[in-house]
Order: sequence, then structure tokens, then C-alpha cells
Amino acid sequence: MTCPPIITGDEFLERTLTHIDCQAQLIGSYGYQALGQPGSTVSLVVASLLTIFIALFGIRLLFGPQPGARDAVFDVIRVGLVLTLAFSWPAFRTVVYDVTLKAPGEIASVIQASSGNGGSRDFSERLQATDNSIVALTTLGAGRNAGTIVESEGQNSSFRGSAVDDDTGYAGARVLYLASVIGTLGLLRIGAGLLLALAPLAAGLYFFAQSRGIFAGWLKGLVFTVAGSIGVSIVLSVQLALIEPWLADALNVRRLGYATPAAPTELLAIMLAFVIVQVAILWLLAKVTFYRGWVTLPDLPEQMRPWERQRATADLPSQSLERPVLRAERISNSIQSSVRRERLISAQSHSRATEAGVQSGQSQNHTHANAPRLGSSYRRRGLRSSRASLLRDQQS
Repeated sequence: MTCPPIITGDEFLERTLTHIDCQAQLIGSYGYQALGQPGSTVSLVVASLLTIFIALFGIRLLFGPQPGARDAVFDVIRVGLVLTLAFSWPAFRTVVYDVTLKAPGEIASVIQASSGNGGSRDFSERLQATDNSIVALTTLGAGRNAGTIVESEGQNSSFRGSAVDDDTGYAGARVLYLASVIGTLGLLRIGAGLLLALAPLAAGLYFFAQSRGIFAGWLKGLVFTVAGSIGVSIVLSVQLALIEPWLADALNVRRLGYATPAAPTELLAIMLAFVIVQVAILWLLAKVTFYRGWVTLPDLPEQMRPWERQRATADLPSQSLERPVLRAERISNSIQSSVRRERLISAQSHSRATEAGVQSGQSQNHTHANAPRLGSSYRRRGLRSSRASLLRDQQS
């Protein structure tokens, strides 16, 4: 497949854009199929990475910590995603290729039609028609020899306030216009084709965490080419909506024989301004695409936070009593608390044992006091008297 050649003249810009778009499609499609076909170097690299990934997963099952169900499911999904991106051209063409190369034009056309900047002709035809109008205006010039017709002060009197000559203004404006259109669209389209061609190799890097950042960068690059194509197309549609009626009016004035002294300066200023706008749009989209994390607001200076000063003043007495506690002091306090707790527990156990011993001793003493003494159980409690003494007492 060969792309249409570029010719000079009335179809230069349109054929150039068509050729660039054709080159991007060829690089993306044939490059992908060449790298992903069986037996190629990239296919062998991807197969080797897949083998290493499966081997490491098996070793983890045998000797390492067992992966959870979630990890196993994600690993299986990762393998399927890599194989689809690297070796399945029909799926890759539907999901990635068409979205990258064809979706920006469709999205931009919808936005242009809804905003009123669209036209009945194709976008590339409008760009080419604008270039042809600039060439026609350059051919007619600004009308320096028509000064006697417009004013009575003499020839070239109306051009005294013009800052740019005719040739310089028109030539510079056309150069800026062609360079901005071809440069920005060529950068985005060819860049998208190159990233699409490298898809098999980039997909193989998604297996491991160490190389996953390269895959994320590749994916962000594709997103940037899509967003950049949409942004540049919108900027060019606004430029066409501005420049088309201006060129029509300038050509009408010149064909009626009147001079346009300010036309070269105005045209050059418009083209230069939109070059700056295109560069700024690409920079803005790049910042959005490649930004990591959430936006965090900076802290306000202390003099701009009166509520913080009031809170600090209210908490000043309590804060003055507090002091920072060192790590060694915290450790010593913890050890001291542990020792004090152990001593309290041992003292309580000792007191309980002493009380139990005293109570048992008192009970034993009470039992011993109530019991008769040893050898006193058969003791005589009355006076011992004999029979003779009893008889003597009776006789007496």
C-alpha cells in the first residue's frame, strides 16, 4: 500500500495531511502485525516474559505465601490482557487502533457541529480553501498602487501606518499557517502510529511491577495523542471560523479596487496568535494526561489564618503545661509502671496469705482453750476424805 504523493499548487495542504494520515495508519497497522507475528523478535520476548511470570507464580504457590483469590484472578486477567494486546490484531484494532486514529476526528466533528464552527465541506478541504485564499490575497497584494483611488493625498499615503510590508506579512502568515497545521497534526498522528506499532512490546512489560511504569507511560502517550488531536482540531476550527470571513472580505475589497493597508499585519498577527494557542493547548493536555495523583491545595500563610491564632491563644495555658515526652522517658515510665504493678500484686498476695495464717492460728487457739488440759480429764474435783474421818466427824 502506497500513500498519495504530495504536489504543489492548489492541493498542497490537503494532500500533505492525507499523506500524513496514511503514513500513521500504515505505521500503526503494519508495524503492529510485523512485531506481533509468530517468530518475530518481539513475540519471542513476550513469550519469554510470560514464561518467567508463570514460573514465578508457580514458585510462589510452592514455597512462598499463598496468594489470595483476588490476586489469582487479577493475575489471570493480566495474562489475558497482555496476550490480547500483543497478538490479537482484530481485538486490538477494534479497541485501541480505531479509537486512537479515527475517534478524534469524529469527536471533533460533533463538537464543531454543536458549537457552530463546522461547515458543509470536509475539514481538510476547509483548511486547503483557506490556504488558497491566502495565496490569492498575496497575489493581489495590499493595493499600494491604489492609493490615488482611495484617497486624494497621493500614492502610498494610506500605507504610512502599516508596520509590515506586503510580501513579509502575507508570506510570514502563510508559513505560520502551514507549519502549525502540518506540524501539530503530523506530530500527533505519526506519534500515535508509532505507539500503536510498539503495542506488542509495551504489553509484555505489563507483567512485572518493575516495568509496569513503562506500560503506563505508553498508555498515557496514546491518551495524549487522542486528546491532542481533538484539541488541535477544535483550535483549527475556531481559527477557520475567524479567518474565513476575514479572507472573504479582504479579497472582496481588493477585487473592487480598494487598498487594504492593515491586511498583512492583521493576517500575520492572527496566524502567530493561533500558533501560540495550539502550543499552549498541547502543553495543557500533556499536563492533564501525565499528571500523577490528586491536586493538593497549598497551605495558607500563618498571617492569613486568624482562626488558627485564636485557637492557639485559647489553648495557650494547656499547651504551656505540656512538654514533649522523649522516647527514653516513655520507656522508663512504662518499666516503672510494670514494676509497681508487680510489687502491688505480690504485696496483695502476701497480705492475703498472712490473713489466712492468722485466722487459722486463732481458730486453733480457741479450740485448744476449750479443750481440757492433758492429764486433767480424770482429776478429782472434791476433797479427799477417809472413812475414819467421816465417822469421827459424825461422833463429834
